[in-house]
Amino acid sequence: MTADTIAGLQPFARLQPQMLETIAEHSRLVERPAGPWKPDADEGEARWYLLRGELAIERDGRLRYRLRAEDPAAAFPLPLAPGDGYRLHEPGRLLRVPARYLNLVEAQRGEDAAAIQLHEDDDEAALYIRFREELAQGRFALPAMPDLAIRIGKALDDPHTLNEDIARLIQLDPALSARVMRVVNSAAFAGGVPAGSLHQAVSRLGRQQVRNLVFSCIIKDLFRTGSPVLRARLDALWEHSRRVAAISALLARFTPGLDADRGLLAGLVHDIGAIPLLHAARDMPELIAAPAVLDRLVAEMKGEIGRMTLRHWRFDDELAELAHQAEHWHRLGSCVPDYLDVVLVAQLHAEVGRGTGIRLPAIDAIPAFRKLALGRLTPRASIAVLEESAREIAEIEELLD
Repeated sequence: MTADTIAGLQPFARLQPQMLETIAEHSRLVERPAGPWKPDADEGEARWYLLRGELAIERDGRLRYRLRAEDPAAAFPLPLAPGDGYRLHEPGRLLRVPARYLNLVEAQRGEDAAAIQLHEDDDEAALYIRFREELAQGRFALPAMPDLAIRIGKALDDPHTLNEDIARLIQLDPALSARVMRVVNSAAFAGGVPAGSLHQAVSRLGRQQVRNLVFSCIIKDLFRTGSPVLRARLDALWEHSRRVAAISALLARFTPGLDADRGLLAGLVHDIGAIPLLHAARDMPELIAAPAVLDRLVAEMKGEIGRMTLRHWRFDDELAELAHQAEHWHRLGSCVPDYLDVVLVAQLHAEVGRGTGIRLPAIDAIPAFRKLALGRLTPRASIAVLEESAREIAEIEELLD
C-alpha cells in the first residue's frame, strides 16, 4: 500500500505526503475471490474502496449499482447501508481505510456555518440569541401537510387499496388532479402514450412515483402566506425551490439508478425548513427589519428544522436527511450517487448567472459532481446538457407553478 494509492481516493487527494503515508500505513489491502463478499463486522470503524475488479452492490437482493475499479466513482468509498450486499464478478482487490481519517478530512473541509460574532452591545446578536431561544422553547409551528395529502399517503401505503380508489382521492381536488395529469403527461415524465385518466396514470407509474408527484404538486401551497411582510421572501424561496426541483429531476433522469419524480420532490423539499423559520420571525418585527440577521439565522437553522418538518410529515429518512444536509457541499457520500448528490449539484446550477452574491463553491469542486452521469461530466458539458434541456426545465417549472 502506497501513499500514491491513497492520494487517488476521495477525500484524500489534496493531503500532505506525510498524512498520506500515515493513512497508507494504517490501511489494509484485501484480496477476494469472485462471489459474495461481506465487510468486517466493525463496518462503522472503516470504509472500503474497490481497487481492482467489478462489484455488484445489491439491496434486498436487487441490483442497486455496478461498480468497476476503473470507473471514476471507484474513487469514493462503498456504501455501508443496512440491507446492502456485495458480489464480486471476478477476483478483486479492496482497501480498508479507518473511518477516522475520512471523518477528519471531511471535518476540515466542511464549511463554517454562517454565524454572527456575538458581543454584549451588539443589537443583532441579541436578536439572534432571542430568536434561537424562542425556537428552543418550541415557540414555532411546523407546517402541516394538507389533509388530502395525508389521506392519499395512507391509501398508497395500504396494499389493499385499489388504484381506482387512489385516483378518486386525487380527484377530490380538481386543481391537484389537473396538475398531476399535466406532470404525468409532460415531456419530462411521459413514458410513451399519454395517460388518459388518473386511474391509468396510477396504474402505469406505480405507487411510489404517484406519491412523489402528488406531494410535489401539493407542496406549493405551503409557500403561500397572507402576510405582506413574508410574501416576497416566500415567493423567492418558491422560485428557487422550483428551479432546483426542475434541474434535480433532469439530473436524476440522467443518473443510473435514480428517478426523475423522486429528484423533483427532493429538490422541492431541500429548503423546506426555511418556511417555519420565516413564519416564526413574523412575530419579531425587529428581526424582519434586520434582513441580514434573518438571512444568517435561516441559513444556519433551516437544515435541522427541515429535517424535523419532513419527519413530522412521515417522509422517509433519506429525504429528511437530505433537507438537513442540503448545503453540506463537501459531503462525501459513497460511490453510489444519491438524491442529495443531485440536489447539491442542482443548487449550484440554479445559481449560475443569477448574481445573488452568495459565496458558493465551484461546481466541479464538490464530490457530488464527480458521481453524476457516471462521473464523466465536466462543468462545460454539464452546463451544455442543461442548456440543451432549457425548454424541458422551463416546462417542469411551469407545471409546478
